[in-house]
Amino acid sequence: MACVAQASRNVPRFINICIGYPGVSAAPATAREVAELLRREGLRLEANPRFSPFRKASPIFNKLSEEEQRGWVTKDSGYGHVVCRCETVTEGEIVEAIRRGATTLDGIKFRTRAGMGRCQGGFCTPRVAKILARELGQPEEKITKKGRKSRVLLHKTKELLGGEL
Repeated sequence: MACVAQASRNVPRFINICIGYPGVSAAPATAREVAELLRREGLRLEANPRFSPFRKASPIFNKLSEEEQRGWVTKDSGYGHVVCRCETVTEGEIVEAIRRGATTLDGIKFRTRAGMGRCQGGFCTPRVAKILARELGQPEEKITKKGRKSRVLLHKTKELLGGEL
């Protein structure tokens, strides 16, 4: 199946796209086609002179030399706090992943490898959830594995017992 992109007949400036087997490899050509369709639909397109298609990669702490590691810890003490022992992922790496858009445990996992090690997140998942909650300004019970209804914590410990213990 090829990629098909066409303007909606019912909703102005809404583009319907169907990408078959080419998947991500068709994305650049699809983006050009969508831009052209939007232009034909009357959207005024302007180039952003400050746009850079390149983004500096986040450091992978356990791949850095000791000297580079010390430099990162000096800049941000979070890089000196290992959260995932199996993959040697630091708090600094997790916070950076959140700043770049990660909002779920899987988002952190895919960007940093935290939770992919030998213990499969048994050690670090609660710590990653706590960092996500702190950085996103949410209660830990709202943190999800992959979004929507995939909450990891349904209640705080002993919350269902009611009253004080």
